[in-house]
Parts: sequence; C-alpha cells; structure tokens
Amino acid sequence: MQLTDSMEEKLSCSNYRLALRLCLHEFNAVPIGVAPLVRLSFFSLLVLFASTQPTLAQDSINLDFTVAQTERVQPSPADIPPPSQPIEAVSHVRQAATKPTDSSFKVDKRNDQQPDTIALSFDLPDGQPVTTTKPASIVQAAPRVGGQANIFVGGSDSLVARTVGHAEGTRTANGSKTRAYYGHSDPGNGVWNLGSFSYQHAAQSPKEADEKQLQRLQAQAETIRLRAAEHRLNLSLEEELNALDLANQSPLAALDTPGYVEWLKQAHDRGLAGSEAVLWARTQSYWDVRRNRWDAPGLGNSEGHITHDQNRRLTAIARALDTYQQQQVARQQAAEPQDKVADKPPQEQLADRIIFQDLSPPKARVVAQAKN
Repeated sequence: MQLTDSMEEKLSCSNYRLALRLCLHEFNAVPIGVAPLVRLSFFSLLVLFASTQPTLAQDSINLDFTVAQTERVQPSPADIPPPSQPIEAVSHVRQAATKPTDSSFKVDKRNDQQPDTIALSFDLPDGQPVTTTKPASIVQAAPRVGGQANIFVGGSDSLVARTVGHAEGTRTANGSKTRAYYGHSDPGNGVWNLGSFSYQHAAQSPKEADEKQLQRLQAQAETIRLRAAEHRLNLSLEEELNALDLANQSPLAALDTPGYVEWLKQAHDRGLAGSEAVLWARTQSYWDVRRNRWDAPGLGNSEGHITHDQNRRLTAIARALDTYQQQQVARQQAAEPQDKVADKPPQEQLADRIIFQDLSPPKARVVAQAKN
C-alpha cells in the first residue's frame, strides 16, 4: 500500500506523541525526593524534545536525499573548464625536470600551447664581451724597485756600516769598532785606510771617511736597485747588503756590465737561491767577459781564492745582520712599558704576616736549644 504525503505527516506526528507520552511516564516514575537533579535534567530534555517537534515534522518531508538515475546531471566535455595556469605551469616544470635542458640562458618554447619556461645558467650570452670591474677598495700596487729604505739610517751605526765594516774587519759583529777602524794599511795596494769602509781617498778622520763613503754607497745602491728592477729582481736584504759590500770592495765588479745584478739573475735562472745564489754572483762578478779571464789581482786571479774571500765576507755580513736584528728586538722590548705591581700598603703587609705566620709547634731540637 502506498502512503500519501498527508498520511506520512500524520504518522510522524502520532509517533512523536507516543514517544512524548512514554517520556512523561518515565519522568513520573522517578521519585520526587530522589535525585532531583536527575529529574530536572530529564525534564529539560522533554522540553527540548517538545520544542524541536515542528522542525522535525517540517524536515521529515525532505529527508530523502537519494537521486534517481534518470535525474543525475551528466556534464558535457565542453562544460568542464580547463585547468588553471599555475597547475599547467607546475606540470610543465615537472616534465622539463625529467629531460635534459640546454645550459644556455634562453627561453624554452617547445610548442605554442605550453607556457614559456626559463632555464637558469651562468654562461654569458653569445657574442657579449666579458667585462670585469675591480673593487674600489683594492689598489693595484706598483712593483717595488727594491731596496731597504732604513739600511743607511744611523750613519756610522747604520746597518750598512756595521755589516760592511764587519766584512772589512773594522767592526765587530755587535757593531763595536776594532783597531783597524782608526786606520790600517790596505793589504792589496798598501794605501792607508780609515773608518768602517776602509776608505782611502784623503779623509781626515774615520768619521769623515764614513760620511763620504756612505754618500757614495747610497748613489751606488740606487743604481743597483734600478738595474734589478730592469731584470725584474726584487732584491732581498741579504742580496742588497752583499751588493753594497761588493761595490765597496770593487766598484767595477759590482757595477760593470755584466755586474752583480746580471750574475744574480743568472744564478736564479740556474735554480740557485739564498746564500748560494749570492756567493755565485759575487764570484762571477770578478770574471772579465771581454778578456775571458779573472780580474782580481789582490785575490791572485784565482777562482778558488776569489770564492773563498767572497764566502768569508758573505758569512761576516750574515753574522753581523743577525746580531743587529737581535739587538733591535731587544731595544723594542725594553722600550715597551711594563706593568708594575704596586706595593701593598703597610696595613695589608701587617695583615699578611699575621695571616700567613707559621703557628706550627717548634721541633724538639729547637725547644731544647731554647731551654739551654
């Protein structure tokens, strides 16, 4: 039998009344003096249930949410909107990630329908020149001509005077003056020498001799530095001091062409360095390339004698230089202010004596001596 809408509504209402009566019956069955809170809660539920009856009765008509097969909407392909642009771009990027991409910085247009993608690269575009910009804080320093600016400072007590003087035998390694400083006969030509550099050109005193030879060596040092710069040599302190000592011993050997600088360049080209390069250059400086023979009469014109003498002078320069540098370090340390701990006031000194005095009992021997 098929029910009409009015019959279904009446049935729903009758079921509701029946349920309400049952609830009232159970409510009356609860004793009045027992569990008043339970009765009150039960009564609240009845009121709530009674207030929702019209809404339930109204909603009971439309509670069927089933849709008949014939009433379902079948959308056509034309009604389906295309995917949004971000989804398409993401899918395209995923597809591009699985394939090798070109390393150039170009727009990748695989077809007209897909969006453009850009592949990152640090390569320069074709045909664009490379330009570099130097930071403003970095200054390109010019190549140093060479030389130590302070080796002439101090006059007779300068580094040049002490090292060359020690090689001449007029100064000790620590800079003191020997008897030869005040005058001696040159072992080579017999001329009277004065001062640190064994000066033999009409000086009235050792001090005057040092002043004249220092001026001469300063001019020769400038010539040596310029020639070293021409050969792209950056002279070390050892190399320059030996060049000046050679110029003091024999200006022709040091400043001729080829001279000390040219022979030192050849020594470096041969793989020599340090003292070995200096010794080889000093020895070869006495070789006369024009006459193809040694030119050192005072040294017997013998390579062995020349090498021995140059090695002696080189060693003396190194010893005097080392002593000079040690003295400079000691002077700097002595000049630095040292922290001095202030003496304690008399009150604190007295407190220290009381606190730290020895209160241990004296030994037996000491006690016996005290009794006697």
